[in-house]
Amino acid sequence: MTDIRMTTGGAGVTRAWTVRGGQSGEREQAALAEGRAIVGWEELGDLSGCASADDVGELLAKAYPEEAAGTIDNWKRQLWRFITMDIGDYVVMPRKQLPVVAIGTLTGLYEYLPQAAPGFRHVRSTDWLRPSVERAAIRGDLRDSMGAFLTVSELSRRDAAMRVQVLAETGSDPGYVGAVEPPSGPAELVHDVQTSGTRQLTARDLIGLWGWQRRAAEVIDLVDHELASHGLRVDPHFTEVQLDRLVTVSAKETAEAEDAPGAVPGGGMRAPGEKPDVERPTDRDLTWRIGSLPFVREVITVRVGDPLSHAVTPMIEHDFSQLPVVDHNSVLRGVITWEGIARAQFGGGTATVSQAMDPHPETAREQEELFRRIDRIQKSGFTIIVDGENAVIGILTSTDLAGQLKARIEPFTLLEELERRMRRLTRHFSMDELPQKIRKTRELGRQFTLGQYAFLLEDPHCWAKLDWPYDQQHMLSRLRIVTKYRNELAHWAVDAPAEDAEALAATARLLKLLKIVDLDPAA
Repeated sequence: MTDIRMTTGGAGVTRAWTVRGGQSGEREQAALAEGRAIVGWEELGDLSGCASADDVGELLAKAYPEEAAGTIDNWKRQLWRFITMDIGDYVVMPRKQLPVVAIGTLTGLYEYLPQAAPGFRHVRSTDWLRPSVERAAIRGDLRDSMGAFLTVSELSRRDAAMRVQVLAETGSDPGYVGAVEPPSGPAELVHDVQTSGTRQLTARDLIGLWGWQRRAAEVIDLVDHELASHGLRVDPHFTEVQLDRLVTVSAKETAEAEDAPGAVPGGGMRAPGEKPDVERPTDRDLTWRIGSLPFVREVITVRVGDPLSHAVTPMIEHDFSQLPVVDHNSVLRGVITWEGIARAQFGGGTATVSQAMDPHPETAREQEELFRRIDRIQKSGFTIIVDGENAVIGILTSTDLAGQLKARIEPFTLLEELERRMRRLTRHFSMDELPQKIRKTRELGRQFTLGQYAFLLEDPHCWAKLDWPYDQQHMLSRLRIVTKYRNELAHWAVDAPAEDAEALAATARLLKLLKIVDLDPAA
């Protein structure tokens, strides 16, 4: 076998990796003090002779004979990443108990230290350039990719390596502007996770891998089942965020062996040889979350030390009732309202943002239950949406809530009125005049479904009796579009029905035509 210490991975391109300091952060202090990146797997011996991930897998299988094949496969990929990372690559170590990450560069090849304490023997020499970069300084997409449950994963998309380099140099994340190219299908998603450890994509693109565009109940169950069958998890869950928000997919079986074979995230234990549970659709939390609603993400903010004019100008210009007050990392420090501005200006002199702000604004996170928050949003008029680092990511106002209520109710009210008018316009048909296909429905005393009215409109005799001043084929085409829309709405969906704007507009236009032949004076 080739001695891994004689190679460096050979990629020739600087990359960035997350290497965690243990499930409880137990390796973090030693890593920083000794200038090393360290991983666990204390039952595992020297990996220097391994020439491939499969070689690592063989040693893992011998060291942990009671572990499932999927666990061994996951572990071998993580360890192979660790021992083949290039010298000069960037390493990020999220601190478990602190709101910071450590960033360094690899300076040495893989080493096995047999004299070190168990769990501290697999190491890479590392120059920790910045041992305490604030997590809030890192943009949400990059921070989420660092948040994977894997011990070792690659930060490979959205200019991640370059951004980590800038973070190491300046302590600030330049961010990334642009779309995320989704995998071509479920197989490529699995491949990407196996290769890098994680894969980011939007919630819309995730369900699109299985051919869906809206998150109806059966779609959610299908995607949940498919992800579980491939051993994948998604964080946050794709129902908890807006359709175009990023989610991070990683392997469900991610924990390294820390204290004993079979250790799993959170300190639980699997029985020897037991496979991880596959999450059933019924296990999923079905609660509506703040993140299920669209809210303003391009939030105008001001700094604590700014002159008050920096707040007044945009508030007047955009007709805002409030502005979040943040620090240099967009961490929320308070909120400015017109009431606060008035108080500050009564004091005379040159007022500042700090004098006018309320330091205790109404806040919420995307994962919080929506309906528990509605009363408070209505009372204050708004809530500022923050992430886990208390950085501002959006704002939701009572006006936004009213708009969402309209978006979710309007399609149903239009369809209900449309069906009632169709019923009234066609009730004068006798049983003998009805097309054979729908007579049985009338005989049973039932109302026609929206789709059944198409049989009436396409029948020459019925169309002639209706005597509508419209093109028959146009009306049929419009009715079929609306019927399809109606059937889709019959299935519960996270996304507002109004998202299908074309079908909603078609419904409104058809209703307008019916109002005229129904002699509605308001039409």
